[in-house]
Amino acid sequence: ADMQNNQNDQQDEDEVVEMCEMVYEQAGKCEANLGINNANNNGCNYMDGISIFRRDGQVIMRDLTSSSAANVFIGLFAATFAAAGAYAYYLKTKLDRAKINLSE
Repeated sequence: ADMQNNQNDQQDEDEVVEMCEMVYEQAGKCEANLGINNANNNGCNYMDGISIFRRDGQVIMRDLTSSSAANVFIGLFAATFAAAGAYAYYLKTKLDRAKINLSE
């Protein structure tokens, strides 16, 4: 019974192979320096940006430099957030003091 099921299922295997082939063809690749005709080098810049080098058996990423513009915006965001929080606290305490007890 298993032999018949396997023989009748040969087309599914082909579909899986075709699906994998289509996914591979669409994937970003860097085939530079492989000696391939019509090499796909569309992904080389992306892969260069995430390079990981191995030294002495340890995985070490390239040194990344921080952007001074990004640091400025982070600082501005943090200062604005702190100022908004302080102002909200000020308004809350001002409202708490302004409450009048009308039941007396």
